Amino acid sequence: MVKNMISIIIIIGLIMIVAINVKKPIDEKETMKTEETAQTETSAPHATEDKQNQVEYRAPDFELQTLKGETVHLSDYVGKKVFLNFWATWCPPCQEEVPHMQKIYEEYQNQGVEILAVNVTNKDKGKEVVAQFVKEHGLTFDIILDEEGFVGSKYQVITLPTTYIIDTKGNMVNIIEGPMNEALMKELINTTK
Repeated sequence: MVKNMISIIIIIGLIMIVAINVKKPIDEKETMKTEETAQTETSAPHATEDKQNQVEYRAPDFELQTLKGETVHLSDYVGKKVFLNFWATWCPPCQEEVPHMQKIYEEYQNQGVEILAVNVTNKDKGKEVVAQFVKEHGLTFDIILDEEGFVGSKYQVITLPTTYIIDTKGNMVNIIEGPMNEALMKELINTTK
């Protein structure tokens, strides 16, 4: 009986150690914020704090092809407010978010706002399925193909959809994990420099 109790205590202790160490890499992502950003974050309350992580550092540049075959660089969009959205056709929250993104794009495209939808093509069903999805949803903003998964890895995308809000200077100022609606997108446009 005593041996069984000791074994149970040891097993519980090991489970706790593993659980703490598994959570640690997620927490380390949070520590990437600068001290100044952390102070700003605590002084600026957000209605959706559980989905938003306020950050401020240079957005890594990349070069990818659009669905139309054009080469784009993120740096081409400096001077605009950019929603850099990572998504997949099979993702229900992405499907939920797309009509809101299209409406915002139509309303703000001539006001210095850009939506770059990066399809995680390496985890999706191929270019043809992406093209069909775009056609079915009547999307007119740029669809970019991350066929090798390099950009998704560079941005450490785990959850789909994930959107990085990039200001006019090319700095990432927010990360939204999960789907956005029009109200949230308008709030982000209005609060981003």
